[in-house]
Amino acid sequence: MFRIPEFYEMEMSFEDAARTISNKAKGDLLEGMKWMDQLWSDYVSLPGDEQDDDMFYDKWCYELNAYNVVYEGMSKLFAPKEAA
Repeated sequence: MFRIPEFYEMEMSFEDAARTISNKAKGDLLEGMKWMDQLWSDYVSLPGDEQDDDMFYDKWCYELNAYNVVYEGMSKLFAPKEAA
């Protein structure tokens, strides 16, 4: 999950989030998640003087929030089963 500054946080449904992320990879949700991971890796690999967090979050805030919604929703699928 991404740590998103409060100013850039937004609410969205899982359906909207999944559509946003999958659109980044021609309809493939998993590839869209990987694309977002790579986007972040590329950003943090930039030299410090080329990094502008406000510009990054301003440009990608919708996708970053969507990623977190999908990540949280999918993690429930892989959570250990609770004892009855």
